[in-house]
Amino acid sequence: MREETTETVLTALDAAIRETNEWIARELTRSDRTVTAAESITGGMISSSFVDIPGCSDWFADGFVTYSNEAKAKRLGVDPALIARCTAVSAEVGLAMAQGALERSGADFAVAVTGLAGPFYDENGEAYPLAPGHEPGLVFVACAAAEGAAVKRCVFSGGRTEIRKKTTLEAVRMLKKLMQSLQ
Repeated sequence: MREETTETVLTALDAAIRETNEWIARELTRSDRTVTAAESITGGMISSSFVDIPGCSDWFADGFVTYSNEAKAKRLGVDPALIARCTAVSAEVGLAMAQGALERSGADFAVAVTGLAGPFYDENGEAYPLAPGHEPGLVFVACAAAEGAAVKRCVFSGGRTEIRKKTTLEAVRMLKKLMQSLQ
């Protein structure tokens, strides 16, 4: 029963992501603007969801999968001291990822995500220690444009795939909201 329920949830998430991205595609095409994505927890899922929309080459500028802290620093210019001070899963790092992607891609909008999908156990079933206040499902979603930036803290439930899809949906919804605020 749980497997069927999970499959239903994932299908609904996919449909909501696609519907939101179709709106984003229309508006970016209409305004001749572009978007980029900087992804950690989703590992390219946001970029893939953009590419699922026909004509994406007109509005999807670039995608950065920066799972490691080193990649965040090297590819997006996130200060390693910021990561050390705040942890990679923080509002500050999410915002720095969005701003770095915006600067490096030349896009008009950037969306970035960082978080913990879980589970956090080693081969012996022992739990890995997490930073205080960090739990599976903790995500930070950030959006940036020349006009400003915003970041949001979310805590999602579910398994690894469900958390990643919920993160993708929140990211594209936040991007849509930012775009609407600038119309």
